[in-house]
Amino acid sequence: MTSDPAETHYDVLIIGAGMSGCAAARALAVADPEQRRRILLIDRHRGAAPRFAGEFIHPRGAQVLDDLDFLGPLLRAGAAAVDGFTVLERADGRCVELPYRETAYPRKRGVAIHHKTLVQVMRAVVRDTCPQVELREGVALHELLRDETGRVVGARLERRPRGELFTVRADVVVGADGKASATRKLAGIAGEREIIGYTVGFLLPRARVPSPTHGNVILGARGPVLVYPIQQDPDGALHYRLTMDLPRELPARGRALTRYLERAFVPFLPSPLAGQTAQAIADASAAGRKLELAPTVNLPAPSATLPGLALIGDAAGCSHPITASGMTMGLRDAELLGREAARSHGRAHGGPWLDDLALARYRATHDRYVPTRQVLADAIYEAFRGEDEGARMIQRALFEYWIASPTARARSMALLSCAEGRPSVFLSEYLRAARHAVRTSLLPRHASHFPVSDRVRQVYSAAALARGKLGRALGVVWSQLRPDLSGSFNGTLDSLARVTRLG
Repeated sequence: MTSDPAETHYDVLIIGAGMSGCAAARALAVADPEQRRRILLIDRHRGAAPRFAGEFIHPRGAQVLDDLDFLGPLLRAGAAAVDGFTVLERADGRCVELPYRETAYPRKRGVAIHHKTLVQVMRAVVRDTCPQVELREGVALHELLRDETGRVVGARLERRPRGELFTVRADVVVGADGKASATRKLAGIAGEREIIGYTVGFLLPRARVPSPTHGNVILGARGPVLVYPIQQDPDGALHYRLTMDLPRELPARGRALTRYLERAFVPFLPSPLAGQTAQAIADASAAGRKLELAPTVNLPAPSATLPGLALIGDAAGCSHPITASGMTMGLRDAELLGREAARSHGRAHGGPWLDDLALARYRATHDRYVPTRQVLADAIYEAFRGEDEGARMIQRALFEYWIASPTARARSMALLSCAEGRPSVFLSEYLRAARHAVRTSLLPRHASHFPVSDRVRQVYSAAALARGKLGRALGVVWSQLRPDLSGSFNGTLDSLARVTRLG
């Protein structure tokens, strides 16, 4: 047992010991092989948080887990390897496969695991392999401490459930406490956090799905359905999570909600998955179990740093989970912090380990990939939801675009899986898909006499939706066309010329 940390100085204080916080603690420990630094990692929950959360990690994130020595223990704990995505237009419609193997990223498999198992295993690895890290559960952030210049210099923490307060000092505070981040709020960082819907989840042992080792997206119901493996038994049998996307204004509550799910989702699932899902809903209702329901939050990326403070993972921006990119982004953030710590490894002890320049470099890289994935998630979700004619037109065009070309699938999957995060590449791919949508909208779909006026109306609806998303995409690209930290502007002009040619 470590000594009481009251009034103790740490090089880094990490708020939140979920996936991102544990990965950051381990990345920092790896960057300190002589064990000269001190890191305090806290979490308000003893054990994993009770609500189900992210469980699907792309190959880019799996590589970070492997590099930090988490992946082996996770696989031994039952994590399932995943090979990409499939998208099913409807129960009896077209199905397109978006495999990792077609991308240029070296690792070709991701990983998925029950969130509670993920957190428990990662905390155990930190305890066993990181002597520089003190992990304290049942400790919550109460207040951030600042010096006379406004710099964050530590925190007042609260032991739960007793409510005792104590103070720690730290050169850097890292907020890894999720979508509702107390760190972000107490730091006064503006963020328009909005609940845009809810996700309800069920566990399905040995589910019958179109592609057993993929994340299966099924369209056609009131919202997209996602089915993916989260556990592999020693005999190789896979167990699955099925999630349904619900609107912000829930159509029903309690038992009425289970009846709504049976009507609004089950009939649109392929057989025999529909029967398995109906049984899971009926079993939950008969047992009086509360449905696992989590809010779907949109938080456009706020400022990721302040003097003495950095935000990582969902605390630094989150979007709809349809692209399953949040987990991988959190791992990339942790990797970046570790990389900055390694760059400062030779600095004399006594000075800040992660100084203002290190935090500025972290923010510059973070700001290049997080807004890109948020715009992508927003665009994909609106198309997959298919709420209006324009969205349905883009949805059909996406299927045709992906089916027509392995190159198109590879480009899209590189973006979806976070292997590619450059805004200019996203813009180029977005323009290709939008151009394909407009071109195919003009073709007759059911008969040669399909009215031209109806085709033009479809084009107008799709173009109106695409134009709005294009404005956001251009904003993301423009935000990257800034002088770099050295003040050079030549690279900016070259980037602007390249993006202009993409049009």
